[in-house]
Amino acid sequence: MKRKVIPSALIAALVAATMLTACGKSDDAQASASVENTAVTYVEVLNTSEDSIKNEYLYSGTIKPVNELTVSGTIQGKVASVNFAVGDYVNAGDVLYTMDTSDILNSKKVAEASLASAEANIQSAQTSLDLVNGASMQSQIESAKNALSQAEIAYNTAKTNYDNNKVLYENGIISKTEMDNISDAYSNAEIAYNQAKESYNLTMQMPEENRRKAEDALNIAKASKESVVAQINSYNKSLSDAVVKSPISGYVTACNVDAGTVLASNEPFKISDTSKVTMNVSVSEEIINSITEGQSVSVTIPAVSSVAKVGTVKTINPAANAGGTYDIEIEIDNADGKLKSGMFGEVNFVKDESDKTIVLPVDSVITKGGEKYVFVLKDNTAVKTPVQTGIENGNEIEITSGLTENMDVVIKGQTYLEDGDHIEVAPDTYDAENNEALISGDENASDTSAQTSSSASSSAVSSADSDTKEE
Repeated sequence: MKRKVIPSALIAALVAATMLTACGKSDDAQASASVENTAVTYVEVLNTSEDSIKNEYLYSGTIKPVNELTVSGTIQGKVASVNFAVGDYVNAGDVLYTMDTSDILNSKKVAEASLASAEANIQSAQTSLDLVNGASMQSQIESAKNALSQAEIAYNTAKTNYDNNKVLYENGIISKTEMDNISDAYSNAEIAYNQAKESYNLTMQMPEENRRKAEDALNIAKASKESVVAQINSYNKSLSDAVVKSPISGYVTACNVDAGTVLASNEPFKISDTSKVTMNVSVSEEIINSITEGQSVSVTIPAVSSVAKVGTVKTINPAANAGGTYDIEIEIDNADGKLKSGMFGEVNFVKDESDKTIVLPVDSVITKGGEKYVFVLKDNTAVKTPVQTGIENGNEIEITSGLTENMDVVIKGQTYLEDGDHIEVAPDTYDAENNEALISGDENASDTSAQTSSSASSSAVSSADSDTKEE
């Protein structure tokens, strides 16, 4: 025969549950009233000490190279060679690609032959000019000059003889025949003198004209040479431009050329210098006047590390953009190359900061009727303490006066406190939300406590039933 055996402990639980049930609703009301009258106001406190606070503004942007250049040559045509590909690192002066220069070299050879001809023409013109100014011409001039001098002497002698004999003839001293001979000699001397002067003048004019002609020929030959030299210089420049070099050190981020094909792209190569990177952000008018060039700021690149890097404010645009914000450029060192173009980043600007000050959670400061105050725990009593505040960052607030170090300030449970209320520091297992409800007079909180006791009794009965055994 089997018997049900109920342990004594379970019997006691059942009896207790039965007694609680018999009390009915009147007992529940009395319990609720008792809780309201005897409830302890539990609070959480913060012991004050020197701390620091910052008023920070966070803005986001994307990483860009500190310098990025599109590299292209001036020569069109076929590409001879390509020396780098996307992702390669190049140094300033490295040859990126070369162009086919066969046509340029042929044209240069023709110009060099023309240069030799121009130099020969210069030499010929110089020789002609030297002849004009040479000893032969000087000898002709000297001979003409001597002939003129002799003719002038003969003319003067004949003229004097003529004048003297004319007087004698008029006085009948000499015959007409003699006078006629003297007159003919004078006429012939005069003709010879005039011819000598004309010959001399022609001799003197000829070197000057020949000199001008020789000088003109020399100048033309020199101009021709200069033109050819200019052509050769142009070909040399083209040959130099056909070797396209990188003007900066950095990584190849674009390569749009292939050896053996005709160059078609306006951007054959793009080089990005990422030894330093920049980030552009747009800040509001509330903070723009607290930012200065050269200022250090905290920059976080989540894709790289949660540890912030130090950036420097490089430029500040004093004019607002179309969105009403102000553009700021931040420069960040990237010696390890981990920061890539296009990465997302955040810049933290500190507008205000204070050290060695009292800092509290912002909700612990109560503002009523223009007065700011906190509650300080002193001998289990809530003491209303007026304060003055400073920096506020949304989560924390600076206390500039009213508090000192080593004071216990209520930071939770202060909402419904009054000056002089009896309070205690909440234990670790304390239900802060239910305590707040009790303080505010929420009847549901006391119902919740009663329901908790009822549930405990029901659980005990259920446990007793489930543990009943049959023999």
